[in-house]
Amino acid sequence: MNGICIHCGKSIKPNPRVKNQRYCSEKACQRARRASWQRQKMANDPDYRENKERCQRHWHNCHSGYYKEYRDKHPEYTQRNNALQQIRNAKRRNDKQGKMIAKLDSLLKPYYSRRGAIFRLIPQHGRLIAKLDSLRVKLVPI
Repeated sequence: MNGICIHCGKSIKPNPRVKNQRYCSEKACQRARRASWQRQKMANDPDYRENKERCQRHWHNCHSGYYKEYRDKHPEYTQRNNALQQIRNAKRRNDKQGKMIAKLDSLLKPYYSRRGAIFRLIPQHGRLIAKLDSLRVKLVPI
């Protein structure tokens, strides 16, 4: 029985030694499988997360000048990062000043009918008007 790789979508012949095989053997698909496993492990296993953070802190303490040296050796990376950071900073300033009006699905038009109207309840956090997690409700006239 053949399966389909959930990363690339190609047909795969499952290995009989691997239960519920969902990825093919391509390098990119295996990388995606490992990344997915690690995201899940980080979210669900506090010991794993703490150990990873501790190892990263240790590496950073042993190689404290690495990032400065990397930026010195790669000026094009530094320039690109600075430009992107300016965009992120401007976006953050706009959010704080209330200039961001709406995001994605909050722009959908409500559907009206004789039996009522469907609207979206949108949480309001500070001055930001709309977010992705809007709630769809139906209001019926009495």
